Amino acid sequence: MGRRVQQREVRQDPLRETGRARKSLPSGIGWTGLLTAHMRAVESRRKDRLFDDPLAVATVDLVHGTIRTDPDAALPTGPDRDSGDLTEAWYMLATYLGVRTRFYDERVLAAAAAGIRQVVIVAAGFDSRAVRLGLPADTTVYEVDTEPVLRFKEAVMDAARLAPSGGRRPVAADLRGPWAEALTASGFDPLRPTMWLIEGLSMYLSPEDSDRLLDTVTRLSAHGSRLALEYFDSTPRQDDVATVDETESAVIGRIVSFFQDGPALRPAPWLEAHGWEPDVTTIADEIASHGRDVPPMFQRGRPREITLWLAHGRLR
Repeated sequence: MGRRVQQREVRQDPLRETGRARKSLPSGIGWTGLLTAHMRAVESRRKDRLFDDPLAVATVDLVHGTIRTDPDAALPTGPDRDSGDLTEAWYMLATYLGVRTRFYDERVLAAAAAGIRQVVIVAAGFDSRAVRLGLPADTTVYEVDTEPVLRFKEAVMDAARLAPSGGRRPVAADLRGPWAEALTASGFDPLRPTMWLIEGLSMYLSPEDSDRLLDTVTRLSAHGSRLALEYFDSTPRQDDVATVDETESAVIGRIVSFFQDGPALRPAPWLEAHGWEPDVTTIADEIASHGRDVPPMFQRGRPREITLWLAHGRLR
């Protein structure tokens, strides 16, 4: 990306000391969030990486040194090693999440170049864009997630001495509750244009919850705001990905189990119905644009094609 991460001087491997303590991972840290961080760490360690995510690397290092007690503790968050050849399942996940992350990075940077100075990341998890994108100093990044996730993330950032380039405001809120009120109470101004990121969430929502979320985002969006999100046009099945053992099969099966129907309409008409002008691409096209092999799951012409849609828009 050509952007420098702001990072204070720090001793080598600052989390290693914490890892030796073998502390338990705090409760409320979701497995899917850890998996996403692990896949971003895998991407960050590639020679041809699409981005460098020190928070993801630090998170994975710390989790490896802790005792996980979450409901999915028996499931790994990534491959045994982060270099060398990946199996089809891990290659699919690492490629999908790596390319998706780069896509969102580009949307945020484009919004910043257009003068937008508010960014809201819904269900932020271990998102590190406030740290690594080199955003203008007068930009405020609001990270909406639950209190346990944000508290743990803050601890990892402090241990790794990672500092945001602009303003970063964690917003502790559950999306099932009054999160809009928590956002505005944190200083968010609905009268100013906003860059909204809804990454890795739509596929886990019902049609009703999808509409409710987009209704709220639209209500809070001033003219000139932008939106980025993704959309599966059909629910994947466990046998869409070849696995090499029971562990990989369990990982894919667990991911599939989280899926709900998502928006009732395909992305373009769904966004238009809420007042947004869509600009839609596919994950396959994004992967190919970076010169990488498209995983079989996302290739066109399969008997039951699964296409991941990425969309961003500008409010009319």
